[in-house]
Amino acid sequence: MSNRKLYFGVLLALMVFFAIYTATNFPYTYITMEGDGFWVLTWGFWQLKLSMLPAFTNWLADFLIQFYGSPYIAATTHALVLGLIGTFAHAVLSPLLGKGWWRFLALLPPIILGFFCTFDLSFQLQWLFFFALLLAYQKTSSYFPPLLWSILSVLLGFFLMRTPMLFLLLLLQVAIVLRNFNWKGCLYFILPLLLLALTPLIYSQQIAFIPFEERYTAWGTHFDPLTSRYNIGKENVKKYVCLANKGRWEDLLYREHAKRDALRGNETALRYALLAESALGTLPDNLMEYPIRNENQFLFPHQTEYVASQFNRLFYLNLGVYDEAFHHAEEYGLLQTNGNCFSSLRQMSDYSIEEGDFEVAEKFLQILSKSSCHKEFVKERRERMKKEELRIKNLIPNPYSLIQLRADNFVGGYPLPVEMLRLARYYDDKEAKSSNCQIKKMLDYAICSYMLRGDVNSFLIATKAFDIYKDKALPKAYQEFMSK
Repeated sequence: MSNRKLYFGVLLALMVFFAIYTATNFPYTYITMEGDGFWVLTWGFWQLKLSMLPAFTNWLADFLIQFYGSPYIAATTHALVLGLIGTFAHAVLSPLLGKGWWRFLALLPPIILGFFCTFDLSFQLQWLFFFALLLAYQKTSSYFPPLLWSILSVLLGFFLMRTPMLFLLLLLQVAIVLRNFNWKGCLYFILPLLLLALTPLIYSQQIAFIPFEERYTAWGTHFDPLTSRYNIGKENVKKYVCLANKGRWEDLLYREHAKRDALRGNETALRYALLAESALGTLPDNLMEYPIRNENQFLFPHQTEYVASQFNRLFYLNLGVYDEAFHHAEEYGLLQTNGNCFSSLRQMSDYSIEEGDFEVAEKFLQILSKSSCHKEFVKERRERMKKEELRIKNLIPNPYSLIQLRADNFVGGYPLPVEMLRLARYYDDKEAKSSNCQIKKMLDYAICSYMLRGDVNSFLIATKAFDIYKDKALPKAYQEFMSK
């Protein structure tokens, strides 16, 4: 077997291994990438991409990520990109390294990118374009003057890769010229290097909209080993989020070991385990099994970052407070690179429909309709809105039986037990579609908070504030607290 055939056999084996390993070990990371992505076929979105170099590569990465609903499609996409990088790297390095075993050095780029930048499709595509341009230069340098090719590299590369990679591309083109002992040809690269260095500094209508810090950019990625605690930890959190979104609370607690991790001191797992207990109605019975010290560990109060926004949305969704769930969904979208994301838009449209705010829901559905993978979603939601509108018209003058009411204060403006009691009272007084189960969840959060504080008086008042525990035996944790 020739070295070339052996090389491509090894490359194919690595691609298959990478796709199977990542799809089976990090499925929720890939699924979350689809939700965190955003791509619409509009001129405004393309203008947004132009303001975040490298424009075309980011645009293409966002286009591909919208198909990541299946982890196997996502993993195969990454494996194909890495395979193309290995193919182009082999074609570039073969003339430089000869026909021996040295050509296997071309396996290093896809291996390094696959292991250290596993889920950064944009960064991988930049290296794909890097080797593609270098290969094109090798194949056509005898037909085009070096000066023309180097200027063309700058113009193309400015939209295909970050600045350090573009500098490296030009330096490797110089190395190829030096290999042919053409010192005069190296002088042709001085102008493109100056062009690359000075163009972002020139104020013009073409680049003035690009933030200055984006004109000269670093590598723009995190180099984390595939098997690092960082990646494994992110996968676990995203698993919790996906299971909670689907209402698979028992799987989250026991099958995926959120309770076990919570007992070991994992703060994020603790919050998801307690949320699952609340959703299952077992929070008062099992609360004291967990290492919880205060009520702030029920959620992430006054925090705005990825994990906190995701969890707080689920926290209020579990209580049926759709307006606050909408708020956190919107915050989560604003934290994304594009200032919006598919999961946020889908959630906000659903919550708007639940509240009967069909005009707002339609605005989000119009945006989603311009993507490639939301036709069925948009069709189903519009049909649901028509049915809801018809039902509301038939129920006039009592539309509250269908439209979920908003809270009467800023959520988070009061301590958690006070906020829960106010929400429970507010929803209990209105003819909304809140159930006793939802009000019980709010009440339990308030009672548990007072119990954690050791506030006996407030604890007793809270237990008698509603009829939920009237003439009934109190849950286990409550009885133990009262017996102390």
